[in-house]
Amino acid sequence: MKIVKSKELLDYINELENINELNLSISDLLFSLLGRRDITSKKEIDTLAASSHYDKHDLFIDKISDYLDIDLTIEDNQEIFDQFIAGSISKLDPKKYLDNPYYQNIKIQDIKDKDFELVWDHYDPYEVFAYLDLTCMQNYSEVNSLGYFEEPFKFIALNYKGVTWMSITPNEIETMQKAIDTVKDEVTVFGLGLGYFIYMILLKEEVSKVTVIEKDSHIVHLFKEYLLPQFKNADKLKIVVDDANSYLNKDLESDYAFIDLWHDPFDGLDFFLKFKKSEKKQSRCKFLYWLESSFYLLLRRCFISYLLECRDGLDESNYKVSKTIEDKIINTNHQKTKSLAIASKAQLDKLLEDNSLLELLLND
Repeated sequence: MKIVKSKELLDYINELENINELNLSISDLLFSLLGRRDITSKKEIDTLAASSHYDKHDLFIDKISDYLDIDLTIEDNQEIFDQFIAGSISKLDPKKYLDNPYYQNIKIQDIKDKDFELVWDHYDPYEVFAYLDLTCMQNYSEVNSLGYFEEPFKFIALNYKGVTWMSITPNEIETMQKAIDTVKDEVTVFGLGLGYFIYMILLKEEVSKVTVIEKDSHIVHLFKEYLLPQFKNADKLKIVVDDANSYLNKDLESDYAFIDLWHDPFDGLDFFLKFKKSEKKQSRCKFLYWLESSFYLLLRRCFISYLLECRDGLDESNYKVSKTIEDKIINTNHQKTKSLAIASKAQLDKLLEDNSLLELLLND
């Protein structure tokens, strides 16, 4: 890709570099908070609130700034902290999730089955977790949404060899809701998990049939043994033990497909792109993806990294080897844009749109 180096365009590319670096720095900082149970405690916050009359949320945010060791006497640090860290963290109402039908109706005792354990796990008070998908502002700044509770919050989890593999947390509830609201008629679901999405769509009168594709027969066994007997409208459900890869070139007969085959966007990016390519071949089925917004953010990060390499004059030898999915994406960006010349901010903004980022990778 050639960059026509006008001052206006180079200034804009430098601005994108700064935004991308800030996105990555903020992401690293917020990631360091997730699951930490040593930032503070309910007792400490209650004591401080009683003696100072400060709002508990504000006291918690102060504890986070201490934990991250950010010098807020520096004006720029204070502005960034307020907008991108404090502004990303919300106190959540547990009732919103405890009133969810899955939470209300699915009951378990701690169960051990070979290397798997179906258990009640919990968030401690003031333990931070991600609860919404990543989104992007108009200037390409990324928006993170983290939450916490003031009281302990229990949730169902499946552990494999002592490590949490699947769970039904506020994140799953929030990030699946749009797809739950959308699907109707016949639905194919790739990935069984603990059945939250399936449970919720089986409750819908507009959904007539649900087919689940799950390759792990032991997950299917656990689900049928301990969870499925508690499901309503289970007569509408069919489970197929098969690998999702075998469906990539098939024309699905369902009206909707929901893809949930990853733990997070980083380990799912390659599969997301494969299914997106398969989606182009579908004559009827509409595809929905768990955490789709996050995938576009990752594609944009890769493209901006490639853009900076073009600005800095990296040659063809840098695009021969792909050790990671990110390498593969950047190398593909290079191959697909060899004859392209970027001459304006508007042209670059068009390339950074979700659909453009995707089409660049999928078009043969």
